[in-house]
Order: sequence, then C-alpha cells, then structure tokens
Amino acid sequence: MTSHFIGIIIHLYICLLEAVCNSDSDTVLGPDINIARESVQVQIGRKKFLIGECHVQGAAPLNITWMKSGKLIIENEKFTLVKIVTEQNTNTRQLWIREMALEDYGQYTCSATNLYGTKKKNVFVKRAVVRETRQESQSNCADKNYFNITVFLTCFAVIVHF
Repeated sequence: MTSHFIGIIIHLYICLLEAVCNSDSDTVLGPDINIARESVQVQIGRKKFLIGECHVQGAAPLNITWMKSGKLIIENEKFTLVKIVTEQNTNTRQLWIREMALEDYGQYTCSATNLYGTKKKNVFVKRAVVRETRQESQSNCADKNYFNITVFLTCFAVIVHF
C-alpha cells in the first residue's frame, strides 16, 4: 500500500478599513456652519434659483434659519426652504427663490443656534450682467460640497504551506 502526501496551501487575507474625519475635534457642540458660496450673481427674472446652501454641524437641537437684511425668511410663494439631514449628522438648509426680482438682491444670512451658541454666515446676491452669447450653461463642480474624509485600506497576506 502506497500513500501519497498532498500539499495544502492556505491563503488568508486580512484587511482593515479605517475612515478618519479630518477635523480638530471629534465632537462639535456649538454650531459650525459651512456655506458653499459666499457670493452669487443672478439675472432678474431667473426662476428656481438656489440662493444658498448652509451646512451645519453641532449638538442637537439645532435651530437653522435664513434671513434677508436681518429679516427672517419664511416659506411662502417667493421662497422655498429645503431641509436635508445626512448620515454624517450634517443638517443642510437650502434657500431657493422662485423668481428673482430687483428687491431680492442683497445680503442673505444663514443662522444656526443651539444650547452652546450661535453662528452666522452670509451670502451676497448680486445682479448678473446679461451677455449676448449663446453658450450653454455648464454645471460648476465648485458649487458642490464634498465631505473631508480620508479612507485607509491596509491588507495583510498570510500564506501557510502544509
């Protein structure tokens, strides 16, 4: 009787995925506001225009409002307020105008308040000059807000021979 030894090779891969939030502190208590654009230009008569997008982090409960020249903006036939809450605990408030008029130019302020304080950021809306060109408008990637997260993937390989 003859016996044969068959070799066995086992490959084992272990990977560790680590996400690191690039901030000074892991916990934000007082409101922290980021505005995508601090200044925008728009033509009179423009419909469905995004005035501003206010991204807020901080301890709950957060009260986030938009104001124009110090006066509170409420949703009505002129303005639409959109609330977005992400998995990263960022509260976003968008301010849309249904149709731009002369009196709508000026300073808009996003204000965020909680038990730890109040922060404000301004957006200045200016009148755009009408151009006589026929260029198609293009999407501007700078208008988008991306989160500042670094992802590391570390892998180890273990090979065992029998």
